Amino acid sequence: MDLKDVQENWTRFGETDPFWAVLAWPGMEAGRWDPDAFFATGQEEIAQVMADLAALDLHPDRHTALDFGCGVGRLTQALAQYFDIVHGVDISPPMLELAETLNRQGDRCRFHLNPNPDLSLFADATFDFVYSNITLQHIPPRYARGYIREFLRVLKPGGVAVFQVPSRPHGLVQRLLQPIKPTRLWRGYQRLRYGQQPVMNMYGLPRRQVVDLVTRHGGEIVEIRSDSSADAAWESYRYTILKA
Repeated sequence: MDLKDVQENWTRFGETDPFWAVLAWPGMEAGRWDPDAFFATGQEEIAQVMADLAALDLHPDRHTALDFGCGVGRLTQALAQYFDIVHGVDISPPMLELAETLNRQGDRCRFHLNPNPDLSLFADATFDFVYSNITLQHIPPRYARGYIREFLRVLKPGGVAVFQVPSRPHGLVQRLLQPIKPTRLWRGYQRLRYGQQPVMNMYGLPRRQVVDLVTRHGGEIVEIRSDSSADAAWESYRYTILKA
């Protein structure tokens, strides 16, 4: 399974039920999300993130931020209340089209299609803050590791990254399936079972692997917090990183 497969999957989500694909709360599927309520969840989430940073005595500059996996801009617009310019990046064209349509922050929010395994559309040391939640969990591990490296590359010295990624499933069967899931074999099985229906694949990166990756690429781990954003069947963490 490569990024083309990921893009095709999330393009179909963007075409069929974009709000629920971003925030899959029970009872909100099939277009039941109210847009105002949906975007209010983003404001609440980012307000809590900023309060958490302050509690850790982290005060990144407020010029530029990156929302990785922005979807329809739920968090991008919320971040624009704290940063001068926020760049939202996503792999799904229909998600980004809707983000542009729903954007109430004008030029403070700028949306980018990125089907690449890196963030080469941005130069080194571009951002004061990088945020990603419930996105890396849907990306095959070899690509997720690359994006974490890129978070550190595009951060300015003294900048902060906060990202969530599951570590492993709680269940033994799901753990045994993990090495198979990013493969063509698994993708073939899903096509036989679901046809063209989009599927919300879940992946993880072991906690120790994330710690090693961050420290080897110039990041200082400030906090690792257990996180409940992922599926309840997963052990998940939120990492707060300071760029050296």
